[in-house]
Amino acid sequence: MATAQSSTPSFFNFLKEGLLLPTHNRRLFAAVFAIIVASSSLLLLGNDLAVQPISDEIRIDAMALNGTDPSSPEFLHLIQEIQEDTRKLLITGAVYLLVAVVIGSLIRILLQFAAVATYSGELHTFASLLGKAKAQLKGPLLTLAFVYALEIAYTAFLTVMAGILLTFVLVIKQYLALVFVGALLAIVAVVFLVYFFFVCSLSIIVAVAEPDCHGAGAVGRAWRLMKGKLLRAVVFILVTVVLAAAIWPVYNLAKTCALSNMASGLLLGFLYTILMAA
Repeated sequence: MATAQSSTPSFFNFLKEGLLLPTHNRRLFAAVFAIIVASSSLLLLGNDLAVQPISDEIRIDAMALNGTDPSSPEFLHLIQEIQEDTRKLLITGAVYLLVAVVIGSLIRILLQFAAVATYSGELHTFASLLGKAKAQLKGPLLTLAFVYALEIAYTAFLTVMAGILLTFVLVIKQYLALVFVGALLAIVAVVFLVYFFFVCSLSIIVAVAEPDCHGAGAVGRAWRLMKGKLLRAVVFILVTVVLAAAIWPVYNLAKTCALSNMASGLLLGFLYTILMAA
């Protein structure tokens, strides 16, 4: 009982310290915040201008295909357009994803450097922080690459296992107990996935705070730090997911307004990036 009472305040103290951390170096975090907002705005704009129009074209052609006679020349023309647009979407989407991952990774590391340095009592300007990050960039980059590989591998493993489990449940669906066990295993796997992603994120902070610890060593160190703190990690991530979901309608509203009023759409889109960055 005492353990539960002592762990609860410490968790909220952790959240409080995280929220108040930017106040210790307002100029530095204002500069980092401006970069996050600018990069997020450009990425959203790039998606709306380069990726989304192709996806809309495929959707429109697919709807038109449903009402077209398969024996008509128009049907063949629509099929060819869908194939061509799909090829464009794959190429454009891959390029966009690569750019988004590179930019997001660099900003993520820069933010971690700012947070760790400020928490340690170091007062940096944005220029001096860039210099420090450049000098110690190798470890966090290797750790981030290792983390991406782990996350992709674990997600692929869960996808395969979910497919096998679903097939198994459909085949023996008359056994309700086994269906219940399968659903329970799926819930446990999802919870552990959330915890695993949190540990991977923490490993980036470890690599920044401890320059000699990176890659698998940083992940192992993060795992040991989070040992016995599964509930805290899950609650923290659920809170961030709920907050992100709460402001997602702003982005949808921005896209809707952009169709009739570009200025209003851009303004709402910019508001969305500010809320996401915060």
